[in-house]
Amino acid sequence: MLTRRNPAAGFIARRILQQGLSTTTLRRRHLASAVSNNSWNINTGSEFTVSRTTGFLPRHDPLSVLPSYFEKLEELLHEMTISKGDGTYGLLHSGRFGERIERELPLYDVGFIFDSRILSALFRDYTFLASAYLLEPCDIQFRLARNYGLARRILPANIAVPLETIAMRLNSSAYLEHSMSFTFYNYRKKEASRALDADNIEPIRRFSGCDAEHNYIVGHVAAGQHTGSLVSAALDILQSVKANSRSAFDSALQQYTKSLTAVNEILSKTIQNTGDYASFRTFLHGCDRNQPMFSQGVLYEGTQELVSPRRRQYLGVAQSSNPIASLNTHLFQLSNLSPRGALPCTNGGVDSQRPENYQAFMAHISAQSQSLGVQMYALASATSAIEYLAALDQVLVYRHRQWANLRDSIPPQQHQQHQHQQLDAAFQQGYFEVQTRHLRDVAELVHRTHANTDVDVLAPELRIRAEGIVHRAEMVRRSLNRVIADPAATAAAVAMGMAA
Repeated sequence: MLTRRNPAAGFIARRILQQGLSTTTLRRRHLASAVSNNSWNINTGSEFTVSRTTGFLPRHDPLSVLPSYFEKLEELLHEMTISKGDGTYGLLHSGRFGERIERELPLYDVGFIFDSRILSALFRDYTFLASAYLLEPCDIQFRLARNYGLARRILPANIAVPLETIAMRLNSSAYLEHSMSFTFYNYRKKEASRALDADNIEPIRRFSGCDAEHNYIVGHVAAGQHTGSLVSAALDILQSVKANSRSAFDSALQQYTKSLTAVNEILSKTIQNTGDYASFRTFLHGCDRNQPMFSQGVLYEGTQELVSPRRRQYLGVAQSSNPIASLNTHLFQLSNLSPRGALPCTNGGVDSQRPENYQAFMAHISAQSQSLGVQMYALASATSAIEYLAALDQVLVYRHRQWANLRDSIPPQQHQQHQHQQLDAAFQQGYFEVQTRHLRDVAELVHRTHANTDVDVLAPELRIRAEGIVHRAEMVRRSLNRVIADPAATAAAVAMGMAA
């Protein structure tokens, strides 16, 4: 294996990792204090701060080309994609990516890098490498037999050591993450002066190269333009409850609904349920032991003696990994629904792997919403209750699209002859059923909220508006109850999704 290291590289890497471990403890203290001090951007130098203007998008457009020092890394990332878009196929198509990584990728020294944009670009690129390397066998198996098989269980040092160093410096988990890796730091503008509209964005890195992957990344980035107004409205909702200002509360709810509607409109146009979602979904899986392809986690070669003797376990990327999903959940107290764990943002889930400023912001929103009682405040006024219903209506639209794409990504269960195939199918189906129940519970919350609202005091136009929201929720609830009650209906739903 080629190496590019200065004589002090090992010492530098060890010092960085050791400092990162102590930083983890400090970060937890900062996260706790952020909730009480209303200051969630605990690292103002990060590319990922949370503000009323940029929302969840990075402070600067992502660095799309690495410095020339990383020439071989750049080359392998370019050669990696299954379909390269020019009529040729990349290394993942033929299953040659892993051997090229093992043979050609240098063990780069990244200990001297402190620039936040370069670190963020390297984090994106090394997490792409890690996911592609570990899950390459699963993608091949999925294309052959529509099941995932087993992933690689050792991440080689030429990926693991630089990735661990970079992750520690960014106070992040050393694995593929939604915002820092796959979407919000994975775009380039075609015209720098134009806005982040879908037709002005193209992905920097891709796994499959298919249209569905392109649209997934582009859609989430384009929708990210509205996260500033979502963040602003969420903070205004909390502030208005604290000030007991009913008019400000209703106005903030209206703004939140308007912004989430804009997000849904963009995503509905870009992320279509074509069945192609499955073509890149393999590479978004986590490496935790709940995933049958990673029954024992992953060994990060060359780093364990500095961190932990245990194999690593991280969650993967799903549409629910988008910070918008967590914001909806925390702001409207939806974590109280579906106690079976349908919401991966809670209880040490995907929120714990987000950028550190995201984590502090979500902790702030969750704590404030619970202590102020946003849900109860909304129900105390018939007009506010209808505005709350309108927001939940858009949350339901958002979650239903996620559910439909999850349905489309589940491989059919016939021909599952081997034990690990049966475990994989059972895991996928079990997760689908949990998500189905959660979506049904959100629809039922809409129904209960309307039933407990004195609609007779409302103006006729508000009553009509509420009836439309409840009608849509009731259609979803009845449909999902049929899926929950009848396993054959669940199988049919999956089959229809795969055939779409």
